[in-house]
Amino acid sequence: MPHPARDNVPEEPRLWEVKIAIVATPTEHEELMDRLSNVLCSDPDHEGPCAIPWAMHSVNGDSLPRRKRNALLTEIKETNWNPQEDDGTGETGGAWRPA
Repeated sequence: MPHPARDNVPEEPRLWEVKIAIVATPTEHEELMDRLSNVLCSDPDHEGPCAIPWAMHSVNGDSLPRRKRNALLTEIKETNWNPQEDDGTGETGGAWRPA
């Protein structure tokens, strides 16, 4: 139900964190980071700060604790895994395997 006192109040910016886990080669990773930068700031030569302030960080999965790494790999598998790459052993048929 709409709230009349809040209907005319503009939204205030908040801090958000967006996390994306990927399985990629180092080259694919760098290309993706470049593409994401271009989405966040399509004109890197603009005057002053970006209209929407942002920062981007990347962490090599090998540096994560085993439990965190496995949780991310499980999430990837559950959300968008290609079952044709699964060899039936529960591990991937691709170039990477959960630790």
